[in-house]
Amino acid sequence: MKNSEIYRRTLKFSVMRLVRTVLCLVLLAALPLVAFVTTGMAGLDEMAQLAATGVAFIVALIVFYVVAHYGGYLLTAGQVAMITEGVATGELPEDTYEAGKRAVKDRFATASVYYGLWSITKAITSEVSSGMNALARGIDGENSTGPASVIAGIISAVVSVVLEYLNYCSLGWVFLHGEQSAFKSTCDGAVIYFQNWKTLMRNSAKVIAITVVSLALIGGAFFGVAYLVLGSIEPLTTVLSQIDATATLEDGTAVPAGTSLVVLCAVIALVLWSGIHGAFVKPYILVSVMRRYIEAGRADTPQVDVYEKLSGMSKGFRKALDRAGEGAPSAA
Repeated sequence: MKNSEIYRRTLKFSVMRLVRTVLCLVLLAALPLVAFVTTGMAGLDEMAQLAATGVAFIVALIVFYVVAHYGGYLLTAGQVAMITEGVATGELPEDTYEAGKRAVKDRFATASVYYGLWSITKAITSEVSSGMNALARGIDGENSTGPASVIAGIISAVVSVVLEYLNYCSLGWVFLHGEQSAFKSTCDGAVIYFQNWKTLMRNSAKVIAITVVSLALIGGAFFGVAYLVLGSIEPLTTVLSQIDATATLEDGTAVPAGTSLVVLCAVIALVLWSGIHGAFVKPYILVSVMRRYIEAGRADTPQVDVYEKLSGMSKGFRKALDRAGEGAPSAA
């Protein structure tokens, strides 16, 4: 089964995740506004209006977290399950969306188990990246712009691209090995990932290139639209011009006119690009990474020395081993 077909047949998860997020963002903005207007029409005083608006915002925030954040991650798990199945078997069920939801339900008795796995793999990624940055600081001392820091920064950026998919690949390994503990599979999956970093690194250039093109095309389009629309709203441009006129750079020189508008449009463009890129571009990259990962993992077995290295580098990894009910494997 080709990557493009797997991507196409699992795309519904991304669409549903994006729809949930958009609807929750609308709710997050609308519910406090409705509360404020309603209490004002009811003749309540300003303090009562603010209190009601605050409560409405908290309620909307909780709904956003549960439905968009919490539910969105479970949709991600279903997507990873189906991508894994498509890559591993070369086949997918007719209704991949329902099959993905069943796979998540069958594999994780409670969603808290899934969140435990996700937090552990994110911790491993964070700790490895932090360790590299700390090493650079130790070499250069207080000189944050020293050659070692610059080199380490470049390497760290590339490594971060590779590590970004550790969460997904380890989760895929969990679905691929349903016969054993989810935490044990997470540990094995992370070890396999790091054992085959050279193979996965070959994808980093492709990932970076696709991301840059995506940012230039999609992000650039959003920026252009935002600039044209916001730049035509005179009250807004007047306020932004006043901000530019009173602001100064670190050396005391005036901020160039139009800077605030550019920054505002750039922020809006980045937020919108992040949502579109994550929903439609990143899943295609994930299929490619998962294929390399599974093919490499099937031809490999977790090595004791990698277990030991990861245990020394990451508290998150040691935590997963503890949850799996075993320590790091020892050489026999």
